[in-house]
Amino acid sequence: MSHLRVLICRVDDEQHPDQMTELQRIDLPAPDLQQLTPETALDELETQSLATGQEVMRRLLGQQWQEVDRQLAADTQRLSPPGKRER
Repeated sequence: MSHLRVLICRVDDEQHPDQMTELQRIDLPAPDLQQLTPETALDELETQSLATGQEVMRRLLGQQWQEVDRQLAADTQRLSPPGKRER
């Protein structure tokens, strides 16, 4: 059975947007059609979609924050290399 997967990737070079580094894979849960009833199917699918979307965004933003943190740490190290003391 097939399923959907979301990839979070970093594009390192804007000159080559097809060259990406995969950071995370998120397999989306398939709806259990046996559990859906006609009366509540749309509500249940909407609830599942919102929860899945929030999880994908949480992971995406987490990756973005890690990248910002790495860049800020690199900038700090560049401006204040080890062994250099201010007086």
